[in-house]
Formats: sequence, structure tokens, C-alpha cells
Amino acid sequence: MQVQKRIPWPLVSVVIPVFNGEKMLPSLLDSLKTLEYPSDRLEILLIDNNSKDGTAKLLQESGHRILFEAVPGCGTARNRGIQEARGEYIACTDVDCVLDPRWIQDLLEGFTNQQIGAVAGTIKPYRIDHPVIRYEALTLRSPSHCPEHHLFLPTACTANVMYRAEVFQQVGLLLNQSGGEEVDLNWRMQSQTPYRINFLQQGGIVYHRYREDIRSLCRSQKYKARTLVELHHRWNLKVPTGRKELSRSILSLLAFLPRCFSRVFELIKYKPITVAFRDSFLEAWLDVCVPWTRYLGIREGWAKLLDSL
Repeated sequence: MQVQKRIPWPLVSVVIPVFNGEKMLPSLLDSLKTLEYPSDRLEILLIDNNSKDGTAKLLQESGHRILFEAVPGCGTARNRGIQEARGEYIACTDVDCVLDPRWIQDLLEGFTNQQIGAVAGTIKPYRIDHPVIRYEALTLRSPSHCPEHHLFLPTACTANVMYRAEVFQQVGLLLNQSGGEEVDLNWRMQSQTPYRINFLQQGGIVYHRYREDIRSLCRSQKYKARTLVELHHRWNLKVPTGRKELSRSILSLLAFLPRCFSRVFELIKYKPITVAFRDSFLEAWLDVCVPWTRYLGIREGWAKLLDSL
């Protein structure tokens, strides 16, 4: 594959944690093959986080370096890869992503000066043909970077970011958990070192595949809300109470039926009636159950916090 000359090509380590990724691994592995970067300057580390499906077999057949981490948690698994990485730069993504061929090159070009410690690439939906997918991708915008309107300092999402390896040497690894670990790392980097994050306006693209199962989405949101309490407490920020989420859920419940019917009349113009009813119901119900689930997660976070004090 022809690539633009760049001398010298730095060694880049790509760290990808995998848990029960049997369905999504093939397309990720295919996209790794198309990366426009010299293979002898690219180290790919896939970490099996004690998967229970056919992940291990697919990983062994991939030809990449495979690590195993028995302790559950995205942060824990990613740390395993970071500790083993030999690269000057460490790129992070996830099993539910598909990589653009220029992903590595675009991220490297984002290190425009020595004060850039991390470069965050563009995250785009792989598809948005289901109401649950659209809700997570377009309404929640999760996962996403937070260059503006942040609580403390800008933060990049580990679905698509590249760090100088030196960052981890200076501020340490991610928290050993799933949820809040990337935010904590980014805040430590910016508060303890001169390094900053460069958010690319375009390029460095990964295509993220979102859930279309409402229960899976709610479980994820509940866990994230629970870890948010711990994160805010650790950084001496105002800890969320859950009132905002509870209020949003109640208001959405009161407006549930009117919204369902108004949305049906919009969708029926270009969708079959059964699909229009399904989509309108799910869209309205998501506005009820997701804030409610986040409220429950925050309350659980508070209970855990109070027990630890």
C-alpha cells in the first residue's frame, strides 16, 4: 500500500480492549488491515478482558499481539496494553469502532507542537438507522469528546485518541474501572503537566457502532452516572444529585402520549405504519427511561460514596 513519505516514521502502539466482541471484531480487524501506515512501525495490542464468547479464537487468528486481563473493566484492560506498549505514541480505540485508513496519520499530524500531549480524532456513527442508535449517537452524543462546555478541563474519549507515551510516564495510567477513567486521565494530564489536547475538526476518523438494545443502553448509562459521582468527589467538584435527571424523566413521562402521536404523524409520511409506531414509541420512551436510569445510577453512586466516608 502506498503511503506518503514521512521520515522517520514513529513507532505507534494501538491499544484495544475487547470484551465479548465476537460480533464486532471482524470489521474492526478488517479496518486495521487497511491502515495507511508502515506495518513495521505499527504495534497492535488486543487485550481480551476475559471474554466468554468466541472472542479468544478470533483474536488468536488475527495475527496481532494478544494480551489477557482477567480483572473486568475497560480501564484495567487498556492499562494492560499501555504497560506492554513500546510505541512513542499510544493510540486508543474500541472493539465497536471501524477505523478510517488515514486514522494513524491524521492523529500524528495533530501533534503540531511539543505542548500537545493528546490528539482527539473525529467520531462518526457507523449507522443511524434505528431509534435507539440515533438516541445514543445524536441525543446523548456518547461517546464523544468534550472540548467545550466541560465541567473542569477539556476531555477526549478513548474511542478515538492518541497520546504521547510520555504522558503515562508522567501522570500514571487510567483508573482501573469502566466509566470516568478517561476523564480522570485527561484532567491529570492537563493539571499536572504542560500538555494539552488538540481536537481535530476533521480527519482521524473512527466510525462507532452504537447499541440498538434499550436495556443495554440503560445499563451503560446507569453505570456511567454512578461513576460520575465518584469522579466529581475525587476532583472536589459539585457532585450531581440526580434532581435534573429525575425532573427530565417525569416531564417526559407526562408528555409521553402526546409526543408519541405527534411523532407518528411525522414518520408515517415516509415509513410503514408499523415502523412509524415503533420508532415514535421508542423515541418517546427513551426520553423517560434514560434520565430515570441515570437518576438511579447517581443515587447508587451517592450510597457507595457515603459508605466509603
